Amino acid sequence: MGATPNIERELLTSTANMPPSQENVTQLPYPSLVFYGSARTNTALLYSVICVVSLALHTVFIYGVRNLCGWRSNFCFTLLLVVSLMCVIRYATELIASLTSLFYLDWIKYQDLWAGFGAFAFAPYFTIMILNIALTVHRLAYTAFPLTASSYLNKFVLQGTLLTIFLFFMSILLAMNIGLLGIRWVDAHMTWAIMKSRNPAVVRLFNSLSNYCIGILNPCAYTLLFLLLWQRRLISFKRNHEIRMTLQVVCMAVCELFFFLYWEFSQVELDGFWSSIVDETTNLLYFDVLVVPYLILNENIRSQIKALKRTNCVHVTRSGISRTNVFIH
Repeated sequence: MGATPNIERELLTSTANMPPSQENVTQLPYPSLVFYGSARTNTALLYSVICVVSLALHTVFIYGVRNLCGWRSNFCFTLLLVVSLMCVIRYATELIASLTSLFYLDWIKYQDLWAGFGAFAFAPYFTIMILNIALTVHRLAYTAFPLTASSYLNKFVLQGTLLTIFLFFMSILLAMNIGLLGIRWVDAHMTWAIMKSRNPAVVRLFNSLSNYCIGILNPCAYTLLFLLLWQRRLISFKRNHEIRMTLQVVCMAVCELFFFLYWEFSQVELDGFWSSIVDETTNLLYFDVLVVPYLILNENIRSQIKALKRTNCVHVTRSGISRTNVFIH
């Protein structure tokens, strides 16, 4: 979630100036109209472009990492694949929600739709928090106990871990769809809002825990990992592979720390229009930070992507030759 969505009370107008048909206390108040006309169109276009580019990045990442997955030391690639799939769900939901805002659908009539968008947008984010913890623990275990980690973190344990994470994702998704928790898309503000009728304190707690996990746990864990490698003289920062690995971790840690500081401690005063755009953009870009350093600096993933390109080139070339021969004969 990152930047905490506003409580519904802050986003919604009162029903005092509503038409008589909308004054019924059983109806929800309408949100104040901040984004309309060209402002809404341009913002939807911005979000859509970010989502489409990001979906392309994650598609490439999934293709690059899928053959590296496994149940031993390479389980980290399995977790990264699941992280990327969670990001794909998040971006696809944001893209659909942004495009839907262009139709100016009735706010009250489509309440289930807005809440459904929120469930599929933020269940992945909370799940990524658990995936990050699992990824960090797995890497630390194989760094601290390289000879015995595989006996404790065997295939059965790792499959159980993945099943637990999947059940967590489904539980959050279910809780948001049956009314226990709630975040919904507010097209009038082009952002998300916590539903004050669905345990907002719990949602905010989940959000803060996720943010602190991003900003505190990961940098501390990777610092400890490098100290262990340095102490055992397993890393010298002289070889290209070690330099790339170091840059990859540093880039991720710095970016995650930046997002954490902005989300939790930013005091920048912006009006509702720009605040929504900045918050939503940072939320979207965070999911790219999770994979871009791997795409640029991880040699294993890059080699898989290059192999995929070569395979496609050979396939296209052979198809072209086949068509030519048929034409000649």
